[in-house]
Amino acid sequence: MFNPKEWTKQLVTIHGKVRIIYINEYTGLPKLRCTFTKEQQKALEREHRKLSLS
Repeated sequence: MFNPKEWTKQLVTIHGKVRIIYINEYTGLPKLRCTFTKEQQKALEREHRKLSLS
């Protein structure tokens, strides 16, 4: 089951381009934003907005 609260957003430079990655707080494994489904990406953005507003 996907839980957007488990992922932390970070910006990294890969081959000279800035990419958005998410790091799982339990496993420490990074994952590119584009590898999530569209629904998961929307949930991650909503969660990030909640955290940035608080």
